[in-house]
Amino acid sequence: MTLHQTLPRVSRITATALFAAAFTALTACAQSPNTSAAQPERGGYSPSITEADLRKRLFIFADDSMQGRSAGSAGHDKALAYIVGELTRLGITPRGEDGYFQRVPIVRGNSGDTLWSRNVIAVIQGSDPMLRAEYVAIGAHSDHVGFARRAVDHDSLRAFNQAAWAASGRDANARITPAMRAAVVVNVDSLRALRPARLDSINNGADDDGSGSMALLEIAERFATAAVKPRRSILLVWHTAEELGLNGSEWFNDHPTVNRDQIVAQINIDMIGRGTAADVKEGGEDYLTVLGPKRLSSQYDQWVRDVNARQSRPFALDYQFDADGHPQQFYCRSDHYHYARYGIPIAFFFTSIHEDYHQITDEPQYIAYPKYTRITQYLFDLASFVAQQPERPVVDQPKPDPNGRCRQ
Repeated sequence: MTLHQTLPRVSRITATALFAAAFTALTACAQSPNTSAAQPERGGYSPSITEADLRKRLFIFADDSMQGRSAGSAGHDKALAYIVGELTRLGITPRGEDGYFQRVPIVRGNSGDTLWSRNVIAVIQGSDPMLRAEYVAIGAHSDHVGFARRAVDHDSLRAFNQAAWAASGRDANARITPAMRAAVVVNVDSLRALRPARLDSINNGADDDGSGSMALLEIAERFATAAVKPRRSILLVWHTAEELGLNGSEWFNDHPTVNRDQIVAQINIDMIGRGTAADVKEGGEDYLTVLGPKRLSSQYDQWVRDVNARQSRPFALDYQFDADGHPQQFYCRSDHYHYARYGIPIAFFFTSIHEDYHQITDEPQYIAYPKYTRITQYLFDLASFVAQQPERPVVDQPKPDPNGRCRQ
């Protein structure tokens, strides 16, 4: 998710300064301590949505070798190659401009230079001769924020971030003040008793948005391997450059590779791997935040609720961040907005901000995998439900100006 100036995140600069005296062996090269206790096996995948598959995929996609997946970088290209390799293996139809790819220009504000990156786009054709020309779109963003110029000790930084986040009440609406930061004391000696300092500079982006990207890939596999396909087609889009200003989703919607008017609804998946009680004030195993469906279609919103109610263990859907004028402006900060501005009903799912957001400590070993798996299954069920309906969701709310500025 794109950064917003009011976020209660812990400053990397503050944390770096805090530990610079204790850890002087800093390096300009991107590196990570590989802190996972046990890397998953990288064998085959199940056609079902499983915890083992999601874990395996996320450890690959958020691996150190991806170098933080900054849009247009070699590490990001490597991550996209993994997605495309899986789509190819599954026989899913490319729907980009060059196979699975759509080139996206990103103009750098300071220099005016153009950075080129790529969306990945694919389609699973529907089974109904009349409805297969319509699409249920599902999206996630493949990029993250790269790596820091200097490395810091992973364990000490995470301990500091956890303490500062706890001081804020684990509340995404709160601010971590300088006084709160000054009050945080990390017992470095106790951390060193467990292991030596482990230098880290890679923003792996396991939750943001490795969790969404790999959930989308699992959902794609589930649809592709199903004996009977849904009536409508499934449009799969891994947007690039969300972190740079929603560039990939903006470009796709302004230059769609399918008939945009035939996209009946969109599901956006961005950060669905956390949201436990340790992460979020209101969090827990059933906590899931939703934004946007009722803004264009009360019917789509009802479908979101109905499909959730049919889960073996329904989620406690939290709409608090969808309030008009909410200070976090989450509705304007992820890729769904560029579908909504063209009048496409959207539903955005995430599990809220946490202490590792946009930090080098957002790594695969901290994901809540059982919950992550349940959310992925729910989103597959939601997409399936929408794809099976005889009519598209009714747009009964005012459409925004596609050329206007986002307002929440």
